[in-house]
Amino acid sequence: MIEKLMEYQEVDKELKALEDSLRNSEEFKKYVVARKFLKSVNDTKAQIEDKAKALVSLADGLKDTFSALAEEQSAFDGATDEQELSTVSYLKKKAQELSKKFGALEAEINKLNSEIAELTLQYKKLAKNTSAMKEQHDEFKVKYENLQKEQDAAKQAIEKRLSAIAKDIPAEYMEKYLEKRKDNKFPICYELELNAKGSVHCSACGTEFSSLQLSNLKQEGFIECEHCRKLIFLKK
Repeated sequence: MIEKLMEYQEVDKELKALEDSLRNSEEFKKYVVARKFLKSVNDTKAQIEDKAKALVSLADGLKDTFSALAEEQSAFDGATDEQELSTVSYLKKKAQELSKKFGALEAEINKLNSEIAELTLQYKKLAKNTSAMKEQHDEFKVKYENLQKEQDAAKQAIEKRLSAIAKDIPAEYMEKYLEKRKDNKFPICYELELNAKGSVHCSACGTEFSSLQLSNLKQEGFIECEHCRKLIFLKK
């Protein structure tokens, strides 16, 4: 039975080569890049919009602060030299404090304006990229699908051969094989011929099997190497 499974794997390699040629094609790569971008664009847009709302809230807060300072400043506009010296000194001190606050507020406003300008550029860039990626997605989706159609006949012929071989392979073997097949790493199966002397090592990676693993191998006919995760079948 192991001979049939190894035969299946050899034919399956042809199918994998076909799949790899599609996966490595320029059509597929550009299609996938565009598809991933379009899937994430809504999240990116939402992040920008959330940040924009936060900036607007900050801007409103700065406006309120500016209004409060302006109102406070107006209370000292009527100060004259005719007033008591202590009052004038106090008013001048307050005016200086207000001047510093206005300066700090102006710096905050300038920083906020810069952030808003940068955010606007990001949004415009995102919109432009989205449009370009939409075009790329539509163009290379069609090209990739056409490439798939061109290889359909070859793929179906290989799958037909695989189905014929699989009929002579125990279900438990095929189940294990197909489970590993999802990893898309070849080879999947290796044969192991027991020697009368010496230790027993994995045919794939060379890891030495324990006595328990060897016992399981003899009993089940195959084991999965704990190190490389390949399927090791006992050759009879």
